Amino acid sequence: MKQFYPLFLLLMLFGMLSQPCAAATEPDWLTEVAAKKRQQPEAMLALLQQHQTELAGLSPELQAKWYYLQAALLDALGRHQQQQQAAERGLAVLGQRDALLRVKLLYELGFAREMQTDYPAALQHYLAGMALAEQLENEKFLLLGQINHAAMLSVQNNDQQALALLKDTYQRAQQLNDQEVLAEVTAELGLLYTTLGYDEEAISLLQQALAQYQQLGWPKNQITVLYNLARTYSYLDRYELALQTYNQMLHQSQQLQDNVNLYHAYSGLAIASMDAGKHDAALSYMDKAEQYLPLLQSNAHVATHYYEKALMYKKLQQVSLAQQQVLLAEQSLNKEGLREDVASRLAIWHLKAQLFAEQGEFEKAYHQLYDFVAEYQDMRNRENELAFEQIRAGFEHERQQQQTRLLQQDNEINALKLQQAKRSQQVQWLWLAILGCSTLVLLILLLWQLTRRSAKQQATGASGSKQTG
Repeated sequence: MKQFYPLFLLLMLFGMLSQPCAAATEPDWLTEVAAKKRQQPEAMLALLQQHQTELAGLSPELQAKWYYLQAALLDALGRHQQQQQAAERGLAVLGQRDALLRVKLLYELGFAREMQTDYPAALQHYLAGMALAEQLENEKFLLLGQINHAAMLSVQNNDQQALALLKDTYQRAQQLNDQEVLAEVTAELGLLYTTLGYDEEAISLLQQALAQYQQLGWPKNQITVLYNLARTYSYLDRYELALQTYNQMLHQSQQLQDNVNLYHAYSGLAIASMDAGKHDAALSYMDKAEQYLPLLQSNAHVATHYYEKALMYKKLQQVSLAQQQVLLAEQSLNKEGLREDVASRLAIWHLKAQLFAEQGEFEKAYHQLYDFVAEYQDMRNRENELAFEQIRAGFEHERQQQQTRLLQQDNEINALKLQQAKRSQQVQWLWLAILGCSTLVLLILLLWQLTRRSAKQQATGASGSKQTG
């Protein structure tokens, strides 16, 4: 006991000293940013940037986490080009460390590319993240990856495949009982049902998602759901409900000082007002939305703005003003360094042909329609190639799974062989022990017999000597 007591004190002292070191591995401000990134994205991004000078002194894992949090915050603020840069830096710093953080960064990078309409790259990053999440047997992040994958399927007009994948995700999320995943998949299902024309189901799911996001305290996600709800009401010609919902979205965006969503709220109000026949209000809302247009970092959104404004002028029979907006939409798609959005380009060209026809310039309208048809055919060919690439990636993923299963089976067989060999060795030792014991017993018996015989001979010899004497 005297020897154990000093050792016990040393261990206690070491434990007390090691606890502050472990706590100091991650700064408090980084922990705070991770905890509040959904609730206060603007404030947390400012806090993160305040400590940027400390970045170089952190471990590679914490540096990668810093970049991941920056990417997630920029995502919430709609700054997708900067989100992409942050995610790429995080992956470069992380290397092969911390596989789960790598999954998160891959999803951030995929979403940044998706928002910039680079769908093949987005799909590649999503599938890579899903494969890694599956290797880690992390059900939550695998399901989040499936939600992203379903969104990509919907973009490729594979709505039925997307629906099947989301239904599977929804069931598994219920089993997992993860409220965050449930909210995300419910919101995505609601959006997809709107696309498929299941309007009442879509409204029910979106309202359910809105309540879930309110319970989680995620204001940005609430605003996104309100936007999708308002659009659904507009599709159903429920303009008053649409305007009320857009106004609710506008109010929440103003409270958060969320300039990007303020743009979407004003543009939504403009489009709904135009559809409702409130033309003056529509143009007024569109002018307000245009004040926030420079803040958007998606060429597709900028092009859509000018396209929608052109449609408004066309409805008002102001063809020359509509053509000016169409030209601005085309210019936004042709900016250097930005990937073209073919779907937006086709919509713009179709509207441009209509405007030429309304002005009586039928030859220009014909050539524009000819370009439209050629580009549409090219887009369909690329979609087919993308679908084939997706099938190939699915086969590759299945092949990797099969290889993993075969490797596991080989490991199990080798383990069984090893156990069998150990058991055989134990049996051999047992038989050797039995043989040794048997041999020892026989030797004892033999010695006993020899001793007994010798004793008899000595006794016989002694009695013979006595008789002779």
